[in-house]
Amino acid sequence: MSEAYAVINGVRHWVRTVGDLRAATPLVVVHGGPGGFIYDFERLTGPDLERHSPVVYYEQRGSGRSDPPDDEQYSIPLLVDDLEELRRHLDLPRIVLLGISFGGDLAAEYTVAHPDRVAELILQGTGLTARGAPSPWVSGFEAVATDKALRTAIRAAQERSGPSSVWDVVDRKTTDRFLFHRPGVATLVRDLWERSGLVNMGAMDAALAAQPPRTRPLVDELAEVDVAVLVLIGLWDRNAGVDGPRDLATRLPRAELRVFEDSAHFPNVEETTRYVGEVARFLVERRIPRTR
Repeated sequence: MSEAYAVINGVRHWVRTVGDLRAATPLVVVHGGPGGFIYDFERLTGPDLERHSPVVYYEQRGSGRSDPPDDEQYSIPLLVDDLEELRRHLDLPRIVLLGISFGGDLAAEYTVAHPDRVAELILQGTGLTARGAPSPWVSGFEAVATDKALRTAIRAAQERSGPSSVWDVVDRKTTDRFLFHRPGVATLVRDLWERSGLVNMGAMDAALAAQPPRTRPLVDELAEVDVAVLVLIGLWDRNAGVDGPRDLATRLPRAELRVFEDSAHFPNVEETTRYVGEVARFLVERRIPRTR
């Protein structure tokens, strides 16, 4: 195991590797957010996953234990290039990407930009929905809100400022019901978030939201890449919705869909054993001797 900082495109990134990166194509975990971190995944899912594959954990610029860029520059092309420079830094001919939520979008963007470098792609909790598309957030929060006044506030926030504003009016208990299917898991993850001392300050999210949308849908470009894709979604995922990931798996020529019946947005912690088993099966079925 190795934990260190790597200066990538002028920004110090936190990186941790586990296992022999030369023994098999490593799995690179791409966290969500935008601007989140990977601390809880490392501890709750990582140990089981590491028994099946060498794993690379890293946190994106301005996220978790990585430094923010001095010029506050955030963009999808920059984040993709950071990941490519990380691959080069580690001298990895090819990688398997496991993208979680927003990290799934970033992993897909990298795959489109560098298709020859991606052995397989795993997308968790994302439908690669284009900005401006209908959001499941409002209906999802309304479904789990137990207070009539809160449901009214959610609808008012949506009408006033759009779907993203509903996050500003909901409390922690409602957010936990929205993100997790089982209350005990929500408590476990919350405890780890607090123990980490890491906070998403929102800088990356704000910067990306201000940038123009793609000229062509990401799913259309990904569908043209010859790569095997595993799409993972919790049946109770109100953050990504279920329809988007299901339809994504239908549109990608070499995609498989796995639905976790007892999970919401994080099946990796709500159904860890099955989750790791699905990822391991997907990798083993396609693993070939590594060549340069």
